[in-house]
Amino acid sequence: MPDIVMPTKPTRTHRDPARVRRLFYVAIALLMLAAVTYGFSHTIGPGLLHAQRPTRTLILLGIHGAVFYGWMLLVIVQAALIRARHIRLHRILGWVGAADGALVIMMGLWAIFHQPAPFALEMVGVVSMAGFAIPVALAIFWRKRPDYHRRLILIGTAMLTNAAFARFPGTYWPDHFFYAGTDAFIAIGIGHDIWRAKTIHLVYRYAAPLMLAAQIAVLIPAWHYLG
Repeated sequence: MPDIVMPTKPTRTHRDPARVRRLFYVAIALLMLAAVTYGFSHTIGPGLLHAQRPTRTLILLGIHGAVFYGWMLLVIVQAALIRARHIRLHRILGWVGAADGALVIMMGLWAIFHQPAPFALEMVGVVSMAGFAIPVALAIFWRKRPDYHRRLILIGTAMLTNAAFARFPGTYWPDHFFYAGTDAFIAIGIGHDIWRAKTIHLVYRYAAPLMLAAQIAVLIPAWHYLG
């Protein structure tokens, strides 16, 4: 008599935590790109395409925008490569990202100082560049520590978005509070840690208070120049 195979109940599968984590970093990178695109869409026309400025300045502003936007796109590609487990290509492109990151810093500092501005406002830009440069440099140093690396890249990239939030229409975003958008992205990263791991990673424990302190330190003297 042949054996009778009884149907078994389908087992409930749980989503792979690592897969969910990889999807999170793709999603937040896309969200940051959307914020940057929206913010700069309000100023790129009058500020660059139709501006009465010297040709050299327009070219350098174009390069500044290209390397800045290129970084945002590269972060998305890198997060997607990790999600797809293309680790080798991710590592190769990582050095492209390091070079682009250096250009972001150089062109960012040029954009801050290429025309006269109150010292307090220049310091806002310098802190933003430092808030990008230091986490990215540490991310390169800790590239073999993925838990450190991805959080540092998130923090550094989030710091770049403050320029976009500063360009949001005032009806949606008060002029003085552009760092709130940056901090919201970092807070989302912290919230993701709490949700998935029930704790806050060491990177956020150190970086978040330092970022807030630096932002407050430069915003207080610059307050009356904003808005």
